[in-house]
Parts: sequence; structure tokens; C-alpha cells
Amino acid sequence: MPKSPAFTRAFTRAFTRAFTRCTATLFTAGSLSAVGLVAIPLVAPCSTATWAHHQSGNRRGEHYYGNDSRDGRDGRSGRDGRDGENRTVTLPSAVPIQLDLSGEAGEDGLDGEDAEWRRCGRQPRNTRYDLQAADGGDGGNGGNGGRGGNGGTLTVYYTDPADLRQVYVNAIAGRGGDGGWGGDGTRGCNCDDDSWRIERCTDGNCTEERYDCEDGEDGHDGQGGRGGAAGDTGRLVAINQLEPLPNERPRTTTAISTLANQTISLSRNLWQTQSGARSLLAPGSTIADSYQSYAGHIERRFALDWQAPQSASSVRDDLTVSLLSSGEIGVQFPEGYWLIGDSTKQADLTTYRVDGMVPVSQVTQLAMGRVTGRSRTFEVSVIDRAQLSDELDTQFRIRYSTARDGGIRPRYTVQHEGPVPDDLITQDYDRFTLALGRLPIRSQLMSGGTQVKVELIVTRSYGENAKEQTLTWTGRL
Repeated sequence: MPKSPAFTRAFTRAFTRAFTRCTATLFTAGSLSAVGLVAIPLVAPCSTATWAHHQSGNRRGEHYYGNDSRDGRDGRSGRDGRDGENRTVTLPSAVPIQLDLSGEAGEDGLDGEDAEWRRCGRQPRNTRYDLQAADGGDGGNGGNGGRGGNGGTLTVYYTDPADLRQVYVNAIAGRGGDGGWGGDGTRGCNCDDDSWRIERCTDGNCTEERYDCEDGEDGHDGQGGRGGAAGDTGRLVAINQLEPLPNERPRTTTAISTLANQTISLSRNLWQTQSGARSLLAPGSTIADSYQSYAGHIERRFALDWQAPQSASSVRDDLTVSLLSSGEIGVQFPEGYWLIGDSTKQADLTTYRVDGMVPVSQVTQLAMGRVTGRSRTFEVSVIDRAQLSDELDTQFRIRYSTARDGGIRPRYTVQHEGPVPDDLITQDYDRFTLALGRLPIRSQLMSGGTQVKVELIVTRSYGENAKEQTLTWTGRL
């Protein structure tokens, strides 16, 4: 795993060294004036080259020696255990039956690899730069244990419950595999000499510069792998008859265009969840205590009575019909439509009548049309591009605002807000004309030249469904 660059720590160390070194040089080479100010010669000894080296602040910017340890590889995760076999038996049987339906144990994860041992080498002596010893390596993470396999399912056909006592079954779940151990990390290399000083002379002025060596970072031990989860204990399915179960069709998904004005048949096998499975079988059997027992078979019919104005052949989406365990029929229409209809039930036949169906995506396909007039003749029109206005109920609310002249972005003030009365709305097929000039708004607020913003909040509904769309027009009357 990659090491942290430790940028902050290294930058602080480099800055402190450079500051200390430059400060010492200044006070050695220069002089102080009578008023305590630093004389001009004091600036020169702190060279640009010195700052360029120490301002790097990055461990890799310093001189390394030795070789970093290689990180250990992660251990492989264990394989999941195999599920136990599913078996079906019919009783009575000539001899007692013993069945092994146990799940297989999950495989253990492999241990992570230890980091490679460091190679430090010999520390260079009296260098005119800082040193950084090599880092240790991280140990690899242990692999996760595999999941235990599930116990198998035992299905028994019988007529006499006493015969079940002749069946011994072991459907125990497989245990989860153990996680592998993490590998050991290695320690970083240590400096033989932590710091040293070297004299530097320029034009007869000599100073001592200090250099440091930093120990390498220690590697981390790898994390242990997670243990695998145990499987589920196998289960019993008890069928109190010898005949095979009838075929069932509890659910179907069919195109609406195909199902319209047709009748389909659905069927379902019924089950009850009971407890006490171990007490039904031979002593010592290992199986989950709850089990499923067969409770009979039901059949129902469903019809789709299509009475909507649009043709069913134009609807390409599917309809899902389900026979519930209660004997009721569940109908799931596509989410992209609003529906009006009713369901009736007679004997084993459920009929759903569709009186209307509209695509939700087309409900809010309104657009602003012409804007004409001023004052009491001010009108706006709204166009229904989806042409559904004869099927949908449409209500309008208005927010009427005006703005003073001037400015790139006019600041509008709301002058009127509320519903548009039905007697001010004229519908001509898919065009609505709103006589806004007849609203209770002062005529001077609708006079020629007025900067206006008209916001129409349109609510369109279909049965119990409703959706809003806002249309906005701005301009000068």
C-alpha cells in the first residue's frame, strides 16, 4: 500500500531548518546599526539556492538512501461452500431413508504476505544535504473467508404422517471460512547519525550549516480477513398427497394490445408456514424448524374490458396480472399512464373495465400561444400540443406582475394572484383563450407600454391524478 507523503511535517521541518540556518548566517556576517535595524549586507548570505532546496518540503525532495521495503501481497479470499443437494421422496418407502443434504463449509482465506525485509545500506557521511532513510513495507491483508453453503431442501410426498418418522435427514448449514491473518510489516531504516554540521566559507565569511537525517517510516501490519457467514439450514416441504402438484400460472405479463377484450386463466398452489419440522422426522434429524405444507390449488379468470376512447392497439406497454394467495386478482398497469376504470368480480371471473388511459408524459405538453391586446382587451392563449384537452380537466391560476422601466434585469412586483374564472376561459379544441383583461386588475397596470410578466400555473387532472405545469410570458404591452 502507498505511503503518506507526510507533506506538512516535512515542509515544517524544512522551513525551520532554512529559517534557522539563514538567521544564523545573517547575524554572523552582518552588523547592527545604532537604531537596531539590520544593515543591508545582512541579506546577501541567505541565498536563493538555499531556499530553493529547503522549500521543497517533500520527503522525496530530500536525498534517500537505502531501498524501501516491498509491501506484502494480500491473501486470496476463500471460495464459498457448495449448497447441499435438494431431494424429493415419496412415502411409504421400503426401508428407512437417510439423507445427507448438508452444506459445504466455506474455504478459509489465505494469510497476507509479510513485507519484504528492508535493505538500509550505509548512511552517507558529511553530506551537504539532508538525508532520508528508507521506509519499511506494509504487510498484506488477509483474505476473507468464504460463505458456508446452505443446507438442501427436502420435499416429501406422503399420506400417513407416521411415515415421516422413517426419514432421517442432515441438512445442516456449512460454516463460514476463517479469515486469513494479516502479514507483518517491517520497520523503517534508522539513521546512524541524526545530524551533523559543515562549515561553509564565502569571501572570508564562514558559517556552520546543520543537516539532518530522518528515520524511515515503519510499515503497518496487514489487516486480518473477515470470517465468512454461515449458510442457512435446509428446509422441509411437506405435501400430504402422492399425486404430483398441478401446474400453476400465478402471474403473467402481457401487452395491453393483446390482452384487451380477452379472458385469461390463472392458477396458484397454496402453502402454509408451520413449525415443528424436526418433530415430524426421524429423531436426530437436523433441519430448520419451520416448514412449508401444501394447502391446495386455486384457479381464477381475468378479463380486460377496453372501453377507452383510444384504440388498445396504440398502447404498446405491458400489463401484469397476478393471482394472490387470497384468491384476489392484482392488476399492475404501466407507470407511465393515468387510468380511469373499475373492477367487478363474479364467481371466479374478475373483469377490469378501462374507461380511459392517457400517457403521463403528454399531460403537461402545454405551450404559450398568442398574446394580444391591452387593458380590458388583454388576452393570452395556451396550446395543448398533445391534443388531450377533451379528456383532461384543466384549471388555470395566474400571477400577474409589472416592472418599472430601466435596468437589464427588471424587478417585478406581483399585482394580482389567483384562479382564472371559468367564464374568462374559452376552449376551442386544443386551444385555450384567457381574457386576462377582465380580471380585477387596475387598467393602468395593463396599459400600453407596461412591462409585464404573466405566470400561468396550469393544473391538469384525470380521475384522481393531477399534475402542474407553469407557463411564463414576459414582454411589453
